[in-house]
Amino acid sequence: MTAEANPHPVADRRTRQRQERRDRLFRAAVELFVERGYDNTTMEDIAERADTARATVFNHFQRKTAFIDEWSLRRRERAMTAVRTEHLEDRPLRDMLRRYLVELARISVDTRAETVACMGAAVHSTNIFGNPELARQFGTFVARAQVAGEIRADIDAAQAGLLLATSYFATLSAWIDTEPAPFDLEERMLNVLDMILRGIAA
Repeated sequence: MTAEANPHPVADRRTRQRQERRDRLFRAAVELFVERGYDNTTMEDIAERADTARATVFNHFQRKTAFIDEWSLRRRERAMTAVRTEHLEDRPLRDMLRRYLVELARISVDTRAETVACMGAAVHSTNIFGNPELARQFGTFVARAQVAGEIRADIDAAQAGLLLATSYFATLSAWIDTEPAPFDLEERMLNVLDMILRGIAA
């Protein structure tokens, strides 16, 4: 795109540079969480690793838990991209949730050390079982399925989303708790999903 075609080249360049700094800080933080542990990493350590000023870290991430929030957000975005790439947004709820969870499981398996460090930090330093973004996203999926007639009208979509998210967090927490990994993460996640969608009553 030429300067004439783009009326805001300076603003665009600044936006790119800001995102690049944010990415560099995020990568530095995650590397340190893996190497030293979340509790043993300071904002000063992150600034030093990213070769930037301490104030710059706080301009992008106001507290250390914000790095964990960003880590979770990027994983949710990758899972949603997988759903959209396969055009599953309008497919049955089971199909969409299975693909979403499979992607999350594959990311975790491919980056186990990072997952152990960051998920462990999320469990101990944030209220992941309160009202997490993942629960809200799952709740939106359930509400959409209700409109399509897949889910009973009397089901509380937000509560169902929290149930799905909590089961995900519990499964992932059990998976990172032991070395080597104690079970096949993708298989376990899909089994739990089927249990929730089918119910446990005879």
